[in-house]
Amino acid sequence: MNKEDYLKLDTDSAYKFLSSELAEGKEFSQLLDSIGMSKVELEKKQGFYYIKGKIMRKPFKGYATPKVEEKFQGLQREK
Repeated sequence: MNKEDYLKLDTDSAYKFLSSELAEGKEFSQLLDSIGMSKVELEKKQGFYYIKGKIMRKPFKGYATPKVEEKFQGLQREK
């Protein structure tokens, strides 16, 4: 699958595709080469992380962005 085809997939389909490719025995670097993306692009733009041999998703939209971190720090100060 090339980058254009990969980017056409919705989030669930992309997750299933990435997971199935790893399950078939592809290395993570080979997977990145096949879809034409870097690790940073996959993490920042797509929200997928490679952790301990598996593909993981961001827990929720906006996770680990400055606005969320600022809100969290504000909540800690209020206590």
